Amino acid sequence: MNFIVPTDFSINAKIASKYAMLLAQATNADIRLLHITEPPLIGSDKLAAGYKERVSLAKDEATIQLEKLCSELNQDSNSIKCDYIIRVAERSSEVIVSAALNNKADFIVMGTRGAGAIKKLVLGSNTASVIEDSQIPVIVIPEKVSLRSLKKIVFASEFRDSDVNAVKQLSMIAASFDAEIIILHVVENMDEEKAEFPIIDIFSAQVKKVTSYPKISYRIFKSESIEKGIELFIDSVEADMIALSTRDRNPIEKLFSKSLTKELSFHSKIPLLAFHVKNN
Repeated sequence: MNFIVPTDFSINAKIASKYAMLLAQATNADIRLLHITEPPLIGSDKLAAGYKERVSLAKDEATIQLEKLCSELNQDSNSIKCDYIIRVAERSSEVIVSAALNNKADFIVMGTRGAGAIKKLVLGSNTASVIEDSQIPVIVIPEKVSLRSLKKIVFASEFRDSDVNAVKQLSMIAASFDAEIIILHVVENMDEEKAEFPIIDIFSAQVKKVTSYPKISYRIFKSESIEKGIELFIDSVEADMIALSTRDRNPIEKLFSKSLTKELSFHSKIPLLAFHVKNN
């Protein structure tokens, strides 16, 4: 297993790299830092000698910082391999996704700042674009995250078939921490709540076919809205991570819609793990 961690050397990016190291230690994974540099272009000719010099200087400066960051991370764990790559390009989700694919990353770990992971995504950050574009799971680390072991992970789900493989991937991380996975379904009316129990049995049977991880439970939680229900539930169980699947026209994916920005008041201190899955 390996993690790719985009970094611009900001404080929140450094926090994300430290959290990635925490995950790597538990899962016996490697970390590859990714820095994207785009020296300012004067004129229109990128082949000009001046531009080449600026690219070379930017890469040299980035190398120094990347080596320093890897050294700091290795101080926490000498057993974890940390290396880095540099891309010269405009900062974009496409570059991050491409680098993750080319380096066969299992997870992308990214930092974010602001009121909370999901609220920052709603504001249209580059992280939101990575989640939308990447088939590789993305772990979003808020700047106020506590560097602690995972004990409870809440996976917000609609009990769809496409969520089964996501649970399998999530169980690999959970098993490394001996953490509990709570699969949560939020409903907005009592009739739906009563109707969901047979679906739990069907979904749990599918999950058991792909993972034998024993610490998986299922909960239905009634709330006036999905986002509020998730927030209340993760607070009530003191979750250490929230996971969810994003897909076209998925009600949970609406959490990333700009139209809901004013309505969101999401938990700001725990990581968010997003799986991009196909509709089924």
